[in-house]
Amino acid sequence: MESIFSVIIILYALLFYLSNRSSLINRWCAVYVGIASIGVLKEAFLYQAVPLMKSLWGNAIQEEVYLGIYSILTWIAYSFPASGAILMGLYFYGLNNKNPKLMSILTKVIWIPPVILSFIYTPLQFTTHQAGDQTFWLIYSIYNIGLSIVLMALMFIGIRIESSETVRRQKIILCAGILPPMLYVLITVYVVHLFGMTDLFKAWQWNVVIVAVCLFFFIVTAFRSGFLGLKLSAEVYKWDSDMSIAGKSADYTSHMLKNQTSKMELCLENLATGLASGDGEELLEEVAILSRSIATLKNYVERMKRHSQEVRIQQESCRVSDLLLDAIPTALLESKAIVLNNVIGENVFILCDKSHMTEVFSNIITNAIESIRENGVIEISDDYNKSTYSLMFKDDGEGMSEETRKKLFSPYFTTKNTERNFGLGLSYCKNVIGKHGGTISGKGDSEGGATIIISFPSKRVAVSEG
Repeated sequence: MESIFSVIIILYALLFYLSNRSSLINRWCAVYVGIASIGVLKEAFLYQAVPLMKSLWGNAIQEEVYLGIYSILTWIAYSFPASGAILMGLYFYGLNNKNPKLMSILTKVIWIPPVILSFIYTPLQFTTHQAGDQTFWLIYSIYNIGLSIVLMALMFIGIRIESSETVRRQKIILCAGILPPMLYVLITVYVVHLFGMTDLFKAWQWNVVIVAVCLFFFIVTAFRSGFLGLKLSAEVYKWDSDMSIAGKSADYTSHMLKNQTSKMELCLENLATGLASGDGEELLEEVAILSRSIATLKNYVERMKRHSQEVRIQQESCRVSDLLLDAIPTALLESKAIVLNNVIGENVFILCDKSHMTEVFSNIITNAIESIRENGVIEISDDYNKSTYSLMFKDDGEGMSEETRKKLFSPYFTTKNTERNFGLGLSYCKNVIGKHGGTISGKGDSEGGATIIISFPSKRVAVSEG
């Protein structure tokens, strides 16, 4: 059984890694499962590989060598999976975006406890302590169970605070595949040994059933809708980004083309009839409709190309007030008699892609203007602390419901029923801000008024003197 279990759990780790090698969540999930698999591999080594090697080479290798290798593998399996799991949980929670400096510190600190324990329970003597030392089981149970509780908390909070429904569903699937096997190991290894339940010492082996079921579930999910970035139809997409939902894009494009081509066909019929009857003046309106439909299609294709593609940033230090000045659509403001209060100082600079960031600010301000019916006020302010720099765009327009807030940054979601709005702007903004290590969120009231908040890591921001 150990050999079969080893193959299944290695496939499990490879599935996480190959699904999306660029995702840090995927990578650390693969590392965690990979290190945990050593717990099974060591048993396959001792009870299957060693007898085979003895039958081939006899006593050429001393028994102590085999036992030493087994002890080192056991030390790795008991000491390091929990640290790998915590790092996976921190990326799952999104700490690398919320506080990069703290994430950098924790990435190093999390490996200190297992290293310290290794001086107390040395690798070559590890199995000796494991066999007859209850203090060993108490310490390692507290260590592994404690960090596992932290991992579960990080994952549950990460799901709760995730604003994208698409990403939240993927995170729930990931939890369903990681937590059941982990909990089974904690119970059948640490709890069982801690309380000396000798009849259940081999119960851990049945974890192969749980892992096999999870592996099957993930493969089926990958075929149906994609799993953490991989579709088994050979279509690869970024699972922790809303920007790659091909099915919805195709539906929206089909709807757009159907509407516009229907208008064109009707106009062409009218043009043909009018030309046949010699009535030219009434054809001007048909020509205008055709012109608008063509312009709409061109606008849609250009926006979809610009807003749906992978964002690549070229960073430079930019004055925030200059970015806003370039982004403000003055003519649109004046058309509605809207007052814009911009209180951002001239001394604030941010390390960013100038072109993309200007487009982001323009999208947000334009949305604020469009939410105001006739006249109103838009306020742009900022807030700076040790960890983040935030920009707030507040309007006194129509506001937003809770349902709208949840879908605000989803691609193709829009509350505007016009031919110029395709629901790509704010999802593009989220993509760009994410590439800069920041976050974007919205809050508002259905009664009126809404605020978009962009937060950047403080290391991207500089405030000059004077």
